[in-house]
Amino acid sequence: MAEDEPTHVARTLRCLELLALGPQSPPGLAAALGAHPRTVRRLLAQLCELGYAAESHGERGYFEATLKLVALGGHVVERTDVVRLAFPYIARLRNATGEAAHFSVPAEAGVLHLIQETGPSVVMVKPRWGELVPYHATASGKALLAYRADLYDRVLAQPLARFTAATITEPADLLLALAEVREAGYATDDQEFDLDLRCVAAPVFDHTGTVTACVGVSAPASRVGTEELPRLAAQAREVSSALSATLGFGARPKAASFLTSSSNPRAHG
Repeated sequence: MAEDEPTHVARTLRCLELLALGPQSPPGLAAALGAHPRTVRRLLAQLCELGYAAESHGERGYFEATLKLVALGGHVVERTDVVRLAFPYIARLRNATGEAAHFSVPAEAGVLHLIQETGPSVVMVKPRWGELVPYHATASGKALLAYRADLYDRVLAQPLARFTAATITEPADLLLALAEVREAGYATDDQEFDLDLRCVAAPVFDHTGTVTACVGVSAPASRVGTEELPRLAAQAREVSSALSATLGFGARPKAASFLTSSSNPRAHG
């Protein structure tokens, strides 16, 4: 029986998301999409023909997304009011800290960096527009998770991957860390995702009191010590508060309820 059109569209978009994360093999894509390998090979052939995918140069038998996706994304970003509004604030944060600053939003597969401004130091973090990073192991991710129970439930649907010895991998520990984020008003990443990085991030609220984005700073761990994170966090909070006000936030944030059974860390083992 032929696949219905909505299912095909959803599968195609999910395939593009996976390819954007890195090279994928047809069997791996088939398993991730819950599709027959022949169906995935036909889909890959169509994406290659349209210029959205190509065989990977680095891994034989693997496929990856092309820069055509980046070009499309760039057009969307250029038209997005919130990105235009956020840009001067991220530039301000970069100038105030001397480090790489970024503006990030939640996405299905992770936190998406929409703006990254590189710091002026000789040793710096390279900006990678459109980079996806994990929620539980980054300052940006925790700044979003702390106020968004819907994102928290999504993240806890899978085991928490370990990236370094400092990565939080237990749901109960993550829940405690998010409570500390809400109390402090900012999140940190002390070599939890990358041993070369220390980062801070603060939430951005919209006019409804919902956290829709965050602003953050990333710095080389070789230059910025743990003791300097509060200073960077205070500067990130100042900028996030100013941007939130620009977006119409003037009341208390919406409460983030983590008391449902699906959000209970004990329910996840």
